Amino acid sequence: MPNPPRISVLVPTLNRHDDLQEFLATLVSQSHRPHEFVLVDAGDDPRIEAMVQAALAGSGIELVYMTSAPGTSLQRNLGLDRLTGEIVFLFDDDVLLEPDYVEKTLPLFDLPHDPPVGGVLATFSSPGRTGGLKLLWFRLFGMTHAVEGDRAGMSLSGGVRWLSSPSKTVPIPVCSGGRTAYRAACFEGVRFDEFLPGYTLNEDVEISHRIAQRWTLVQSPDVRLFHKRSPTSRVDHGDRVSRLLFARWHFFRKHLPKTPWHVLAFAWSVLGISLLYTIVGRGAARGVLHGYGRILRDICGREVG
Repeated sequence: MPNPPRISVLVPTLNRHDDLQEFLATLVSQSHRPHEFVLVDAGDDPRIEAMVQAALAGSGIELVYMTSAPGTSLQRNLGLDRLTGEIVFLFDDDVLLEPDYVEKTLPLFDLPHDPPVGGVLATFSSPGRTGGLKLLWFRLFGMTHAVEGDRAGMSLSGGVRWLSSPSKTVPIPVCSGGRTAYRAACFEGVRFDEFLPGYTLNEDVEISHRIAQRWTLVQSPDVRLFHKRSPTSRVDHGDRVSRLLFARWHFFRKHLPKTPWHVLAFAWSVLGISLLYTIVGRGAARGVLHGYGRILRDICGREVG
């Protein structure tokens, strides 16, 4: 970018004092620091605001502190309404940034793409497994999974093929919410869908799919962070499966063509999700049934809780 843009960092949080403190240590250590840090706090930990103020002291990073009811999409939308940056970094509260994360992200917005680059996805410094029987299951049923190589994509059912470690900066169809930087212009008239109360899944894919209709999205192997996957403030396994099924339905209903192939692919993928998590156990069978109930209520025009 010709002139250094104003940079905002937006993070929703829920009772993760220690995780947030570790994240902030990597934020203030950036070789190119942001101008403001927008924290939307849905927790009940009274230490958070003071801890953040202390962590940012002397860094030159302004704090915008807000409180909210719990909800990933809700919290991010409230933050988007308040931030002032031209570039917006979206993070989860349990990630650790490489020291040059921001510095290496900014030039990627100037890459020669048509339409211009609107979003930059980082790469995990510790990618998950991309092989084994579980991956074969994911591929067979068109479920979301990570692969080696440079070919990201989306299945007919809406499952995402993420890149674990691309060899170069490459265009991608969608982005993940906790490791993406966007131009603020991408959010003009665009907000996260609040299709479920509380914790949401796939809302990052859904909004980035809409943004990709007007902007180019890219992933870089040079912009890296570590996702700790904190165990604090997570929904139980069954509830997560229920939310996953409904999130996939929401995306299919809103965005995918209702051709026979797409309908069959979606049904096949939902079958794969249901079988996998029922076999895994840990309350997942209950979650599968609850997810189907949510879908049926949505089809019938009833409120989905």
